[in-house]
Amino acid sequence: MSNRGSHRGGHRQARTITLPWRKACATIPAIALISGGIALASPAGGVKSVSASKASPAIVVPGTAMAMPAVPTGAGTQGAPGLVLPAGTAPGSSTLVALDSMGIPSRALEAYRRSATLVGAADPACHIDWALLAAIGRVESDHARFGGNHLDAAGVAQPGIIGIPLDGTNGTARITDTDHGLWDRDTTYDRAVGPMQFIPSTWRVVGVDAAGRGVKNPQDMLDAAAATAVYLCSGHGDLTRPGDLRAAIMRYNPSDSYVRTVTAIADAYRHGVGALPASDLPAANPAPSKADAVNTAAKNAPPAKGKPVSRSTSPTGQEPAVSTSAPATTPPTSPPPPGPALPLPLPSLPSSQSSTPSGLPSQPLTQQICTISALGVKICTLVAP
Repeated sequence: MSNRGSHRGGHRQARTITLPWRKACATIPAIALISGGIALASPAGGVKSVSASKASPAIVVPGTAMAMPAVPTGAGTQGAPGLVLPAGTAPGSSTLVALDSMGIPSRALEAYRRSATLVGAADPACHIDWALLAAIGRVESDHARFGGNHLDAAGVAQPGIIGIPLDGTNGTARITDTDHGLWDRDTTYDRAVGPMQFIPSTWRVVGVDAAGRGVKNPQDMLDAAAATAVYLCSGHGDLTRPGDLRAAIMRYNPSDSYVRTVTAIADAYRHGVGALPASDLPAANPAPSKADAVNTAAKNAPPAKGKPVSRSTSPTGQEPAVSTSAPATTPPTSPPPPGPALPLPLPSLPSSQSSTPSGLPSQPLTQQICTISALGVKICTLVAP
């Protein structure tokens, strides 16, 4: 996992916004993640606040830029799990790719807008907007639709978005368990979780209970989007400046193609553009081949309950024979005669029928006479020369 990131402009006061639906909390202490080698000190000096209620705790935007990528570098072969090019689209081509054919789900859009409003009120100088959050949500999880998930009535991803284990194989970073399986359901290795794909160690620092349910839930779209906004606005930066925007996204996922993809999608959302050329989406994944899809489905399909796993379709239980010879593909010399719209069963011929009709000499037959019946069946009679 890369810990690179710039502390642009040094320290500045933390910015906060209080949420009226939650109870008061204690002063924010210094946060240290010793196991991951990551530390974030509590901000020095005064605290800005936008308060709806003096008894409410605050969403805090740290004055120091966070240097903990939400998605660690090398977190798998997919640069953008929720963004896949349509089948037949060549990466880097000018072929247009629809961003959201059915639009952004309403619960996701509401979470993006509300998160931008909350964090924007705490840190107006950051200029965070819903489009940037939506672009990251599109790239990370297709707005919480990745892997068959959906947002329930409360805006929580169901059954839950959990990435692959970060065990150091298949191009992943190696991050051993830091949350005891609390968020990622894995007590051996960490996994990126939720629609915005935070790793547990990062979520522990940046997680926000924006939904006011008394818990910081990375599967909750509002909590996750607000945490993303806090992460991007941490430090001294103005996201309307290209350099500051790039640096913030690079801290979120240190990949140039990721930055270019997120920036392009955010700009499209702001201007109501529904499709972009594939060349503007370098982090997108090519569509899996049909063979890959079949193999993946077969590998992941669970066996029927109470039945043994069997690959055989033979009534005897043995493996069916596989022919190595190619089937005949020679086309007929003349088109078949017209027949009825529905196929009709033809009578089977006895297996003991002789190849030479009775009553005819046994010399080779070289002539046949064919007629078409009323049902459109072609009937041929072999005759002697």
